[in-house]
Amino acid sequence: MKSRTVLIVVLIGVFIAAVGYALLREVAREESELAASLSGLVEVDPALYAAGQADIVKTDRLILYLVDPATGAPAALHILSPLVPPQTFAIGQTDSRDGKTLAGSYILIGITDKDGEIFKVTPGEVYGRSPAPIVLGTEQVRLVLNQPFRGTLFNAAASARGLVPATQPRQAAPLRQRQAGPLQPPDDKLSIQGVVRVHPNLRNSVQPSDRLIILLFPPESGRPVASKIIPHVFLPQSFSISVPPQAAGKSYSLRILTDKDNNPFNSVPGEVIGRSKTPIPIGSKGVDFLLDRPYVR
Repeated sequence: MKSRTVLIVVLIGVFIAAVGYALLREVAREESELAASLSGLVEVDPALYAAGQADIVKTDRLILYLVDPATGAPAALHILSPLVPPQTFAIGQTDSRDGKTLAGSYILIGITDKDGEIFKVTPGEVYGRSPAPIVLGTEQVRLVLNQPFRGTLFNAAASARGLVPATQPRQAAPLRQRQAGPLQPPDDKLSIQGVVRVHPNLRNSVQPSDRLIILLFPPESGRPVASKIIPHVFLPQSFSISVPPQAAGKSYSLRILTDKDNNPFNSVPGEVIGRSKTPIPIGSKGVDFLLDRPYVR
């Protein structure tokens, strides 16, 4: 009887020790994630509402970037959807581009998006950035979206370092001065259009809740010149992606992938990707594009 009691006590002790160890590891993991992230509150400047330049609806998304202040290149991307400001946020190592380790300080940028094309200006989209780089690990960051979005990562009229707008930037007029109208078709001379399909062996990996990420790259560069996000996937489906007027007449590598976790820089099981075999000229129509392999980073 005593041996059985001792055994029970030992087992209970082992269980408590295991639970304690697991809790300590979880606490350490959370502390590590906090040390490699920024978190806080995003809000919209009331002056933009008063001027008719901000129009936030529940279908909008918030695109958050961490930007390397030395190179101007995005180091991490996180998407919040739906956007209901004021709203808490966090962005960090789990959102890093290419899985690279984040360290030091970064510029925090926020852009609202209505149509899935991040760098296409749509009336009512707004922009904000931190006035200075912020050290990773900082909490209670306050990000104020205080400008109409003008179409570039740094909201300047000229193309920013890093990502380039998908359409020519234009000044947004107050919303109250515009009339709603039908969606305009893509400009044939500034777009690539076609149909995207998935390989039969990968069909079960694609779900309607996935997002479709469309990217155009110069053949000699790893930075996209244009990007578009389609919020739901029903393959086969038509697609189009547009470029700035200065890109007309050029050819680009096309990459399309599915996204399940709101992080195109990260891969999770079930995501698939396709890459064009050769650069595709801007103005091409009827492109037959195949998602033919699992997306693995």
